[in-house]
Amino acid sequence: MNTLKTTLITLAFAVSSVFAQNIHGEYSTDVTLGDTISFGSPYTGISLSGEGWTLTSNLSDGDVNVEEAFYAIDAKVTFVILGRQQVPFGLSTKWHRPSANSFASEPSSQTYSDGVGASTEFVGVGVTGFYGSDQFYSVRASYGVMDHEVGFSINSDEARLLDCSGVYSNESLGSITSYFEYDLSEETSGDFWYRAAVSPSFTKGVSALAGYSSVDEETNILYGVGYHYGNSYVRTELSADGDVLVRVSYTF
Repeated sequence: MNTLKTTLITLAFAVSSVFAQNIHGEYSTDVTLGDTISFGSPYTGISLSGEGWTLTSNLSDGDVNVEEAFYAIDAKVTFVILGRQQVPFGLSTKWHRPSANSFASEPSSQTYSDGVGASTEFVGVGVTGFYGSDQFYSVRASYGVMDHEVGFSINSDEARLLDCSGVYSNESLGSITSYFEYDLSEETSGDFWYRAAVSPSFTKGVSALAGYSSVDEETNILYGVGYHYGNSYVRTELSADGDVLVRVSYTF
């Protein structure tokens, strides 16, 4: 079964490559500097797109793993129809690709599942739903307020999550990008985390990273530095264990 699935996915990727109008990719690797130096598994991703569709994938152990397949019915409706996807819940989809994540660590937990999802927007309200294996489901509704997006998520595990993210930008001062999640579930109510990336205009690509979280009555403070030049990204953080985390990414 796995062999057949891998063959079909590889065939779908090969066919898509022929008809793709745009091809993008990225490479990323993580390094932890502590008592010893350790390297995380490198990430190699490829994105193919054409008129109304996008196919994203990564390469692992010689196999092509399809992450997501999007087909836009119109400007406001998109179906996710193939692959092992990140479940829409809170801000998890913000960290889908390393180059899109301003931080070396993952600010929120990531949930993946095989299934089908759809998203739509009506009078400013965005709704994203997902249904996957073992009858797992997740729904997130969002609304834009003052350059920020406020969202509320539920899933079949009785989780409830409030999130908010956005960018404050000033042409002369720079920008502040912030992310916030607050847990409303019965068992973990009150848990929260916050992340911010401050990018002054005069630093020319250098940004300051900061974060604070309170999970299971344990609080952590995060800080670090990021640098972006052209297609290259470098992020560094001081972890809760005192190690330095470094993420290097390159897009093409």
